[in-house]
Amino acid sequence: MKAMIMSDLLIAKKYLLQQLGIAIVVGIFICIMIGNLYVVPPAVGVMIPFSLTITILSLDERANWQQFRLALPISRADVIKGRYASFLLLALCGIAVGLLTTFLVIIAAQVAPNVPQLADLMVNFSWQALLMVSVVGISIILVMLSITMPVFSRFGMTKGVRYIPLLIIFGVFIAFSFSGDGPPPAFALDVLNLLETPAGTVAVAAGILAIVAVVYVVSAIISMGLYKKREL
Repeated sequence: MKAMIMSDLLIAKKYLLQQLGIAIVVGIFICIMIGNLYVVPPAVGVMIPFSLTITILSLDERANWQQFRLALPISRADVIKGRYASFLLLALCGIAVGLLTTFLVIIAAQVAPNVPQLADLMVNFSWQALLMVSVVGISIILVMLSITMPVFSRFGMTKGVRYIPLLIIFGVFIAFSFSGDGPPPAFALDVLNLLETPAGTVAVAAGILAIVAVVYVVSAIISMGLYKKREL
């Protein structure tokens, strides 16, 4: 498992600086153009791990590393565990860079308060909102990986991408099915009330992360089972 993590991170390291630069520039550009400080953490936090994970999976299949690993003392379960662990580290790296980019914008707003575009970003600044959008950012990328990784584990990158649009269609259909025109459910109102207080915000953030963590672990278990059945 450790060898698998190191292998993925070595590949990511080759493209990391380039992706960091692009993500930071794009994040600041979107922030200034939209005039919203809170868009930076999820935008950057999703962009970096998404591009790196796709790069790792693509290079892995192009170089045919799957068959090479079978000759090593690494089980198929270790391959999936290591891959999920390395992708989790990349997701954490992405959200950390997203927060760093946000703080760079905040510093710029403090240094140059006379610039209207920067000054407007700091109106009604809330650390609670910053925390929640950061949680949303890491949740988005981990849920995306939880959905796509079982497909890639079973069919590979090349064949797996054919099924992704189908999953998206089903996901959108399910989302619209659960979203009605009536009033929001009671638990949604309770969550909104919790977000009014700092302690409630932390509790909601922790709850979301806990749910996403369970989904990610379940996805890893499914991927291990599917990868064992895959012919390489």
